[in-house]
Amino acid sequence: MIKSILVPTDGSPNSRIALDYAIYLSSRFQAEITGLNVIDIRALEGPFLNDISGSLGFSPYQNYVPKFQQILEERGDLILEEFKKKCISEKCIQAKIKRMTGIISNIIAEEAKRVDLVIIAQRGEHEQWSSGLLGSTTESVVRKSPRPVLVTPNTFSGFCSALIAYDGSTESNKALKTACELLPLLNCSLKVVFVTDDKEKIRLLTDEVNEFTGPYNMKIEIDNLKGDAGKEIVNYTENNNIDLLIMGAFGHSRLHDLILGGTTAYIIRNSKIPVLLNR
Repeated sequence: MIKSILVPTDGSPNSRIALDYAIYLSSRFQAEITGLNVIDIRALEGPFLNDISGSLGFSPYQNYVPKFQQILEERGDLILEEFKKKCISEKCIQAKIKRMTGIISNIIAEEAKRVDLVIIAQRGEHEQWSSGLLGSTTESVVRKSPRPVLVTPNTFSGFCSALIAYDGSTESNKALKTACELLPLLNCSLKVVFVTDDKEKIRLLTDEVNEFTGPYNMKIEIDNLKGDAGKEIVNYTENNNIDLLIMGAFGHSRLHDLILGGTTAYIIRNSKIPVLLNR
């Protein structure tokens, strides 16, 4: 059951969509929402300001750090004020706000210990500068968060149908448990897909899913896909009108995920629907 939701916000349009999803779930689970704005300490301590001030012939950048920090803090306060007004206008049961300074993904992961769910935008205010390489704030949060993370796209839509990408890993089994507990309360249908051409593995995974979901009396559909897992899963969601994708944050190929990005990173970057990830 979800009773507390953390929403990191940078004031970008995408982070406002993340708040829309938080409000949507809050209304169904009577959950409190906490808005979190983090000032990136690397913007204050890194070489960025030093390079800028030096190139313009200014005195050392340290002289400007306090003023720059004040500007970021005031901006953060305005973002959080707008966040709270939105929650109040939507009659959320409780809305709290926090402004902190540090390494963004680390702060979010630490604050996640205090809640049941983290909801974060797929891309933030600097998405136009993204290189597409592993290491974005959202991907880092997914790796570090001790709680499930809902990664939201740039448009909002309610949940009518959900898909679980299941591979038998501990993480995907946790995702299946999350789905069984949440989806009945959302009146959401459920499909399960495996991505393999191994008939014996398909049989074993089917038995696992049916045995686990049996006590929940849930009607589920099971399908099998072949090919590249990330691409096939994303295509399946688009072709079958899926509103929510639920999966483990990492599968069996953890080393591949760490070095090359893997299925999880591909789906985070390319999904057009929310992705609920469990570690």
